[in-house]
Amino acid sequence: MKALQGATLDDPSLGMSDEALHRLRNPPHDQSPVVIDKVTRLAIDLYLGNPSEVTYETNRRAILRFLPDLVLPSYYRITRIVADLTGVESVMHHMCVNSCIAYTGPFLDLNACPLCSEPHYDQSCLQSSSGPEKVPRQEFHTIPIGLQLQALYRSPDSASHAHYLRDKMYRIIADIDQTGGLDEYSDVLHGTDLIEACQDGCIGEDGIVLMFSIDGAQLYAKKLSSCWIYIWILLNLSPTERYKKNRVFVGGFIPGPNNPKNIDSFLFPGLQHLVGLQKEGLQIWDAALQRKVNSKVFLTLITTDGPGMMHITGMVGYHGKHGCCLYCGMQGRRENHGKHYFPALLKPLDYNVPGCIHDDIDVTNLPIPSHKRYHENLRIVILSSNNSPYRARRLETGISKPSIFSGLDASSMLGLPHSAGSDIMHLAALNLTDLMISLWHSTIDCTTPDDKSTWDWAVLRGDVWQQHGKAVVAALHYLPSSFDHPLHNIAEKLTSGYKAWEFLLYLYGLGLGLLYGILPERFFLNYCKLVLGIRLMNQHRITEVNVCEAHLALLSFAHEFETIYCQRKQTCIHFVHPCMHTLVHLPCEVLRIGPPICSSQWTLKQTIGNLGKEIKQHSNLFANLSQ
Repeated sequence: MKALQGATLDDPSLGMSDEALHRLRNPPHDQSPVVIDKVTRLAIDLYLGNPSEVTYETNRRAILRFLPDLVLPSYYRITRIVADLTGVESVMHHMCVNSCIAYTGPFLDLNACPLCSEPHYDQSCLQSSSGPEKVPRQEFHTIPIGLQLQALYRSPDSASHAHYLRDKMYRIIADIDQTGGLDEYSDVLHGTDLIEACQDGCIGEDGIVLMFSIDGAQLYAKKLSSCWIYIWILLNLSPTERYKKNRVFVGGFIPGPNNPKNIDSFLFPGLQHLVGLQKEGLQIWDAALQRKVNSKVFLTLITTDGPGMMHITGMVGYHGKHGCCLYCGMQGRRENHGKHYFPALLKPLDYNVPGCIHDDIDVTNLPIPSHKRYHENLRIVILSSNNSPYRARRLETGISKPSIFSGLDASSMLGLPHSAGSDIMHLAALNLTDLMISLWHSTIDCTTPDDKSTWDWAVLRGDVWQQHGKAVVAALHYLPSSFDHPLHNIAEKLTSGYKAWEFLLYLYGLGLGLLYGILPERFFLNYCKLVLGIRLMNQHRITEVNVCEAHLALLSFAHEFETIYCQRKQTCIHFVHPCMHTLVHLPCEVLRIGPPICSSQWTLKQTIGNLGKEIKQHSNLFANLSQ
């Protein structure tokens, strides 16, 4: 955080070339500073089609054998040509060979990883007879966002699209002044957080507004291939433009095969660059306006899944006593000998677990997330004198460490906890479907003395389950083609490749028909409330009436869920997954940051899929993915 606060674009540790720095401060006005002839066009096509150096040079040599007089650029030369054409280049930094840390910020000059003790540099090169040479054992790429934004604004077409935010915000504020509020929400711009940032002057007429999204990915099902990718989404573009493949800005790659242990160190170069832009302003040539503009860069939302949010925000995570990523302050409960807390609203009967004996929580009156409370509690945690008070304060506050994003200037971002957006993709398509199906299929854990044979909701067993799976497949003939890929037999594929899209269609589409008459009535009616709320929340356009309907349906679902499934039994507290708490915040989040679909992880998941398809050398997959 301290290093970020002192960051500048001129810092040599950032690793930007002199050409890139010059371009940042003196944006080119034309679209193509390089003359592209037919030979150069051929080289560009070869380069973009086969981005690995070995493949490119092999093809280049094959062409030159038949056309020896052809002056076909080398791999290095065509890389520079593409960089000059786009103005975009990456910067490389060193990292631990086990993916523990990146050698950035406070780790910059270390010779070994402080977590696993593996050497920073290749030892054989250090002991070479020709003289020591420092060769890093592993590297990772960061693509500075400023250069990508300059490239977008240099095209008249994309620059005119990027005026959406400015034009739209004027109309939104005028409508609010005239009518006193909004009756429909169809974008992040309709949320109160962004409107207030514009009214307060944090986002100016020429401001650039970004959303940050990060997630891990397993590139191959049966191979160690975990990596992390983060992207930037430009909210200046309209919702019909900003999520398209050629409008999503890839920010950086964290190679695997292991998950990073200190993710802040990998994010540091990208955020260091962002802070430098926020201090100086981003100089862009707006081809639509035909003038140079100095834009202030504003960061709105930070989006990821539940486990990722724990790393990004520095909170304890979804199994902590205060596990809400929005930091509403609701306390969880745990089983008598359990370590994990669950966001149970209702106090179980004969329940006396220390620290969890608070009364029933009124789901209609949950605490409101607060900047002030978060920063006060963060200060309490930071001032811990040793591990003992630290652990006690971490438990009581739900905060384990400061977030690296707190190193950004407060006037240039929404700030935690409000910048931690809800992710409806994982929530609706994966978390809630996993919970409900595991209950109906009786695969959820059963704690003694509870008995699965007494679960009257566990109807999808034996032959009923097999017939249900066949019914899912048979429904294909009644679905329009717009429903994308046909659903597989859920009884056969539930644990072996059922996709998020399939879960979404199953639980909130087909399930209403296929479970009618199978699921007992009170459980079916409770399920209907969930379907109503999620379908309203998944819309691109949500009216104020929709928000109220969804609010009532989801609150009723959450309270009734505990009544009919948990039945105030201590042994059933674990039925209340963290997603049950996230769910009840969704309608209020629409008012604050617009429809959840506008800030979901669908965009990043699609980007990861797109990049995965472009891997050409599977033996050196992480280096090739970065290129």
